[in-house]
Amino acid sequence: MRVKAEQLSSQIQHRFPVTSVVYGDEALLVEEAADTIRQQAKVHGIAERQVWHADARFDWSKLRFADDSLSLFASQKLVEIRLPSGAPGKEGGAFLREFAEQPAPDTFLLLITGKLTPQQQKAKWFTALESAGISVPLWPVSIEMLPRWIQQRMQQKGLQANFSVATLLAERTEGNLFAAAQEIDKLVLLSPDGQVDEPLLMESVADSARFEAFSLMDAVYAGQSDKIPRMLRMLQAEGNDVLAVFSAVSWSLHRMIDMADQLEKGAAPAQVFSSQKPPVWDKARPLIQSGLRRHSAAKWRTFLPQMAAIDRAAKGGGNDNAWRMLTTLCLQAAGVPMQLQQT
Repeated sequence: MRVKAEQLSSQIQHRFPVTSVVYGDEALLVEEAADTIRQQAKVHGIAERQVWHADARFDWSKLRFADDSLSLFASQKLVEIRLPSGAPGKEGGAFLREFAEQPAPDTFLLLITGKLTPQQQKAKWFTALESAGISVPLWPVSIEMLPRWIQQRMQQKGLQANFSVATLLAERTEGNLFAAAQEIDKLVLLSPDGQVDEPLLMESVADSARFEAFSLMDAVYAGQSDKIPRMLRMLQAEGNDVLAVFSAVSWSLHRMIDMADQLEKGAAPAQVFSSQKPPVWDKARPLIQSGLRRHSAAKWRTFLPQMAAIDRAAKGGGNDNAWRMLTTLCLQAAGVPMQLQQT
């Protein structure tokens, strides 16, 4: 049975489905729907959870012996399979279809995947899972629909805001659902009475340099060295606090270091991307992969002392020097040799 996201909680409240398929290319919405299912699983007494990342090299036979790891004190378990590609292959398709037709005792399946094409939704494994339980499609929120989505999410969080305020937040977050969700959570703390007007919103997003800094990091990942100094000069000329920009750059680079380390240890890219908090969105993965291929894990770690030096310079009042050091760091991360930075 196909279930809308807004109906999911009430649908599974009284009877938990044996199989659940959550799919779509909006990472935030997919994760939130999966969270709803996990929470309801606990309510229904499903005490144990196993998580599997099924990339192209995944051995599906492992799942056939997963019962061996069931705790002596747990009577039911939720088996969560992350299938980024939406294509389980012949072996995986057979396993999923068999499970849907003959579920293992006291075992419930949650399959999380990206966008599925109409052809994939007609596959035998998908139709079998959907018939045995539920499927939850998550559609992208268009730019035109984003203000309405923001307004509804604000209401769910106990906030009241008119459509113009929601539109302003949509513009500030540039269509990024995760950024919008973060700002709404911040507004909950800033508005004790739940009322959000434009002055309060502007106060909340005053650190908009953080969002522009993420655009800067896109240029870094893409190796667009000609854009980086220009973007940083513009941010500085607009009067932005260097620490506000640096915090976003530092967060992004620490994330790259962590992913590079995991990849070097043999983890699959899909598993690495989905393990991040928040997960790397499908649309951003090619750009991130381009950046990760540019440097080894050891090289990414060499940026840590530079980040510490920039932090000290910015907090010590040396703003101009901090901006120069930040430019050097971003150019190095983009792959520009040191001698080119000094000309």
